[in-house]
Amino acid sequence: MATNLNQVFISDAETALSGSTFNGSGDGADDVGIWNLDAAGAYQATKLYEKKIAGAAANVDTSDAGAADDAIEDLLTIVNPLWTLRRFQIVQRPVSGNWIASPMIDTSAVKRVQYTAHENWEGALCTITDSDLNTAGATDGDTYIFKFIIRAVPRNQTSFYDVSTLAVEGTSNAFPLGAFHTTNHKAINMTVAIAHVDDAVGTGDNLTPIQNAIAAHPILKDMVSAAEVGANIEISSLHPGLVFNLLIFNDTQGTDAQEAALTGEVVGTGNDWQVYDDEVRCRYKNGNFNRMYFPQPSDVFTRAGGHYDKITIEYASPNWPNGAGIVPAGSCNIATIYYTNAGTAPSSGTEFPTLFDYAQGTDAEFVW
Repeated sequence: MATNLNQVFISDAETALSGSTFNGSGDGADDVGIWNLDAAGAYQATKLYEKKIAGAAANVDTSDAGAADDAIEDLLTIVNPLWTLRRFQIVQRPVSGNWIASPMIDTSAVKRVQYTAHENWEGALCTITDSDLNTAGATDGDTYIFKFIIRAVPRNQTSFYDVSTLAVEGTSNAFPLGAFHTTNHKAINMTVAIAHVDDAVGTGDNLTPIQNAIAAHPILKDMVSAAEVGANIEISSLHPGLVFNLLIFNDTQGTDAQEAALTGEVVGTGNDWQVYDDEVRCRYKNGNFNRMYFPQPSDVFTRAGGHYDKITIEYASPNWPNGAGIVPAGSCNIATIYYTNAGTAPSSGTEFPTLFDYAQGTDAEFVW
């Protein structure tokens, strides 16, 4: 479904805006809330919708003779939850200036609500084992060529912009433009001399030369890192979206290449760089249109190192004709709420699960 308006709302608290004043809240720590437009208006404190309704009477208790029978009603889970209000807005407290809000949303226009719990990002990595270095005929002092085959490169903004503010995996290194490929791959070579080939691969005698070679390489130093993990060495991506293969040649002995085992990336959800990418991408939708010649400072809501849960609300664009043609107008808007417990992953005491009727930490989806 094509999209039209995308907005991002970020809360540094796991509690929601409260009270009956639009540009205020019962708690100074609250950042994001749901403004109920029904009647006089107030911030919603209870469920936005009900996913269970009463069914037929069952389990009639006749054990207490002489007293009225007790009928316990079954609760039925319905596919399309029933809304408890007619119209609402999503509201963000600013650092300064005017409060940020979504358009007035009719609940009849909402198509989907999805909750996704925080999951750590883990970059793609290649594992070097003892057999990758200690091949037949290998001797101390042999020189190895590590050939990195770049299969995919990052697309996220924080790999190239503001990396010192919200860096991925603790590195402030921007992704090097020299690592981009224009065909199906790019090969980058690194030479390493291994002093004690027959030592366990994870020992300092092997790990340190590899780390030093990466640090001295003009391109790889901004792409990957090496660490001892168990009895092996892992070469890990420093950037999301970077995928590579690693071929290891014993250049001294001229032996065939050994390919390090590849472990794919875990994209994760609600990591600080993902939240900041969304925040910057959607910032101009909050009224900051002056983006080039006379830059104006904008509030930054994302907390560096923060772990966020994510709520996505998709709703139809009111009175917006889809039309025909090559590029029809978007038929759906998206509002995303990220919330954190002052940087740590939200706990079971959050108020957002109450509003959107899900269990904290368990992914959920509601469709209309």
